[in-house]
Amino acid sequence: MTIELRPVSKDELGAYFDRLLLTFTGARPPAARRQWLSDHVELDRTLGAFHRGRLVATAGAWTMDLSVPGATVPMAGVTRVSVAPTHRRQGLLRRMMRAQLDEFRRRQEPLAGLYASEAPIYGRFGYGVATWHAHLNIARAQSGFVVPIGGGDVEELALSEARDVLSRVYASARRVHPGAPEVPDAIWRRWLEVSGGEARHGDLQCVVHDSGSGPDGYVLYQVGNRGGPANPLGTLQVRSLIATTTAAYARLWRYCLDVDLIGTVRARERRQFEPLLTLLADPRAASARVEDGLWLRLVDVGSALAGRRYSAEDRLVLEVADSFCDWNRGRWELTGGPGGAECTRSSKPADLTLEAAALAACYLGGTRFSDLAETGQVEGSAAALARADAMFASTPAPWCPIRF
Repeated sequence: MTIELRPVSKDELGAYFDRLLLTFTGARPPAARRQWLSDHVELDRTLGAFHRGRLVATAGAWTMDLSVPGATVPMAGVTRVSVAPTHRRQGLLRRMMRAQLDEFRRRQEPLAGLYASEAPIYGRFGYGVATWHAHLNIARAQSGFVVPIGGGDVEELALSEARDVLSRVYASARRVHPGAPEVPDAIWRRWLEVSGGEARHGDLQCVVHDSGSGPDGYVLYQVGNRGGPANPLGTLQVRSLIATTTAAYARLWRYCLDVDLIGTVRARERRQFEPLLTLLADPRAASARVEDGLWLRLVDVGSALAGRRYSAEDRLVLEVADSFCDWNRGRWELTGGPGGAECTRSSKPADLTLEAAALAACYLGGTRFSDLAETGQVEGSAAALARADAMFASTPAPWCPIRF
């Protein structure tokens, strides 16, 4: 079977998005939606697999950077990966991953990141879970806070006016959150121009917090599931809540929990340990389910490790096994601290031995080397593991607040 793998042309974008949406939803997008998607794509970063002239698999990427401890590092944001049911288990995904990672290396992007539709897929290509998410359900009737909150105003903002304000708040917040990616303009437009009602939910609404010196937080949410007089209590779904101050954070959560005729407030993809939980007088008011968030791949181990800052001054030699990107294979000597780092090839004895996916999982500090050692994914002495944990530790813990 001969399959051609290449970027799609502008004229092929309709088929590209048809293939993608058919795979994930079973339906082609309406013409207006297809056109909108086509207008907001990095054409040179698309990838299509063609069999007898028909598009049977897709992939794509966003050009962005990622907040890492103490710095930012260029990252390719992998997206729109699909394979037609007729062509699965024929090596197409592996070919696309191979083509993408080779291209990312040529572009000198040290990192690649993605959200996995199916969790077991990407570990074999060197991706590891670098951030974790908590999905929260909060009973409004039990949602009192342990401390009073005050200060600042909250105001509704029309979505047509929101993008500049929201992007400034997010850009400020992401500097202190390892794992938070840059949001390309096209993604802001996707959220605010076409983010209508999810099934059984109403229009997207925006509220901004202003401390007096300018906006320092926002929440995007939808309300739905209200059943009329017999069942008046609905659900408020928090789509995004970002704050740069503790006052804005608490006030925006209080706003969501005080909306009338709401029984439950739900929020997906929050931090693994969301500070809101410590605000609740009744901690049993909230239930949380934790799952994988951002998957990272170190495209260039040396550049990626040199690109972040470290909590403790130290030197480690890492023996990295990487069967998919063999240019990373071997020993790397990392010397770093709060002021900077360098990472070079080494022939010295290794302190730790691990696979590329395990190193990616530990890269942002959200997973400890010692935890992976307990399950056999990292080898090294207890002393070396403790040093690595201290060096890579991150406060706050990494969080990726957006999907891309």
